[in-house]
Amino acid sequence: MITVTAPARLHLGFLDLGANLGRRYGSIGMAIDSHRVRLQVHPGDHLQITGQANEAIGLKVQTLAEQIIARLQQHRPGQSISPHIQLQEMIPEHAGLGSGTQLAISLGHALAAFYGVTLNSSQIAQLTGRGKRSGIGINTFERGGFVVDGGLADSSDVPPLLMHHAFPESWRILLIMDPHYQGVHGQAEKKAFTTLPRFSATDSQAICHLTLMQLLPALVEANIDAFGAAITDIQSLIGEYFAPAQGGQFTSPRVAQLLHLARNMGHRGIAQSSWGPTGCVFVDSPEAATTLKAALEAQCQQTEMRGLQFHVTAATQKPAQIIRDCPETPFTQLRSHHG
Repeated sequence: MITVTAPARLHLGFLDLGANLGRRYGSIGMAIDSHRVRLQVHPGDHLQITGQANEAIGLKVQTLAEQIIARLQQHRPGQSISPHIQLQEMIPEHAGLGSGTQLAISLGHALAAFYGVTLNSSQIAQLTGRGKRSGIGINTFERGGFVVDGGLADSSDVPPLLMHHAFPESWRILLIMDPHYQGVHGQAEKKAFTTLPRFSATDSQAICHLTLMQLLPALVEANIDAFGAAITDIQSLIGEYFAPAQGGQFTSPRVAQLLHLARNMGHRGIAQSSWGPTGCVFVDSPEAATTLKAALEAQCQQTEMRGLQFHVTAATQKPAQIIRDCPETPFTQLRSHHG
């Protein structure tokens, strides 16, 4: 039996959507511990998917599995054993937390181990169509922590990792989730990237300047005010650009109201992960996160915003864990990354 556990991720912005120097995208992001993919693969009579899956998710996993297995069987011709895939935990779909990439790479590693074939995360990403814009999900799977990638050149297969750093242990992120909205995805996402106007070189230069000379130094020095201010400024530029595709700077109007309220309360690190609708507020301690959560929950009880979900999360420095449980040596580790 192969067990894979992979953390969700936050995508906090692009460096250059206009490819002004030849490289497109470039991403900022981090692994978090509040949501994860956890799945197991063990022998069965035929390809089977069970566990936490509705019909749509089950079909998606089956399609991915068939795609991966077809590649693996090229290395193991005549292999008759079939996998039973059990989905134990899933990241919410289209919430901005990287559900698609983490599922695809987790499934790829589990099936590769099941068939005894060596594939790395970049190969799995290419096989399953992930990493075409951002390398954050691939890199957080491999390393955890806070990462920046260098985007794609014409010769790139996946975005290269530029920077990996531990996130301050005491810092927390309050996630605000709206189950009534989904982030832009699928054909709508492809259309957005092809129809939006060229991203301003001036804005790209501003984002790169903020990242290199404010965001990353503040991360290394654990300066939450400078870090939060940089995230907010980067998000403002990105959100303004994507506003025509997502209906405003933030996808969910209800999440937007609470993010504005948090900012008016003095919080500086305000963000939306990827296409949202999940909003994020960065704070310097568990106590600050708990206090903010209580204040925003109270606001929801007094308005028409009931149903929003709040999660206090921390960064995780741990990368994905891939473990084999075999009868001869129980829970021997097939492959385990450590930060």
